[in-house]
Amino acid sequence: MDFAEIKDIDQKYSIITYPRHNLCIQRGEGNYLYDTHDRAYLDCVAGLGESCLGYKNIMLNEAIKEQTDKLISCSNLYYNELHSLLAQALCTDTAFTKACFCSSIIDTISIAATMIRKYCEDAKDTRRTLLVVTDTKGARYETMHQRRFDIRTVKPDGEEFRAALSDDVCAVIFAPIQVERGVKMCNYEFILSSYALCKSRDVLIVYDETCIGLGRTGTMFAFEQYGIQPDIVMIARGMGAGIPAAAVLSRGEISSSLTPTDRISAYRISSLSCVAALVLVERLRSGMLEEIAAKGNYLINKLSKLNKHNFVADIRGKGLIAGIELTPNLLAAKVIGQMEFNGFIIDQTDYNTLRITPPFTITEGEIDSLVDALADIFAQTNL
Repeated sequence: MDFAEIKDIDQKYSIITYPRHNLCIQRGEGNYLYDTHDRAYLDCVAGLGESCLGYKNIMLNEAIKEQTDKLISCSNLYYNELHSLLAQALCTDTAFTKACFCSSIIDTISIAATMIRKYCEDAKDTRRTLLVVTDTKGARYETMHQRRFDIRTVKPDGEEFRAALSDDVCAVIFAPIQVERGVKMCNYEFILSSYALCKSRDVLIVYDETCIGLGRTGTMFAFEQYGIQPDIVMIARGMGAGIPAAAVLSRGEISSSLTPTDRISAYRISSLSCVAALVLVERLRSGMLEEIAAKGNYLINKLSKLNKHNFVADIRGKGLIAGIELTPNLLAAKVIGQMEFNGFIIDQTDYNTLRITPPFTITEGEIDSLVDALADIFAQTNL
């Protein structure tokens, strides 16, 4: 089927909720995607971080194929070996004691909210305010209202946070990297001071890492970059290496707050998702985390050379997630189109920011070619 026919069918029958690039991807191999004309593109989006092991990964594909012949999915009503092994793998060598699986980011928010509410009820804690640290209005957490919480937001600023942490706050939700908000990084000192303040007031600490990606910062969890330990962490994007998967990990007494009667997630994680996630965790713990950290440092160092251009407002990132914020006189969308024309796929997020989230398998040579292509475009831009 040619591209024109695909577009015609899609526009006729699909409800399109994301703006589409004028590009149709047919297959992937290694760190490259191929369109309907079999033209190759170095993929530095990786399905918004989902396809973190690249494409046609032998270890991943063989595990998925083998599992497909056994069992694709199984309901929550029965025990399942892969489900149990994944819970064990995610809790091993961490302070977390239990894992609750689901299939989406929204599910993790619902699970975490229910967990906090029931924990507070069991402890006879009457506090009912959740404080969300974010630059936005925190719309994604509105579902927590259904769990009988008041939601309040505060910017990641020390003074504002201290003022907002009132006596009615039972838990604080942090996102150490706001991936959808220009790859904004929380200040190191703010993370440590707010953590200490929460601990001193017996406030639960929740880290939302659903959009960051398991292992993407060079540590299994992003919060490990700060040497802290939250009570709950939510993970999703990239956990199934391209197959939808999500989880909420918790520790201590809060892990016992949920019971079989809660039934808080209608769609459990599938057996295929479990086997893919197990492959990812095994790879991460077999040296890949160190590789990600090294490649991440290499990527940021290379990108920093673009700071010389007056239309580059900031370059930030950690591990294999980076953002290049541009001034308003150079639209990120224009650069993305030029990069796509030259055979590179990158993304855009808030604050006119170019977002780079390549597969963990990207090589230094491929990073060189990516940054060289950006440098050429920037050098030809006169503003």
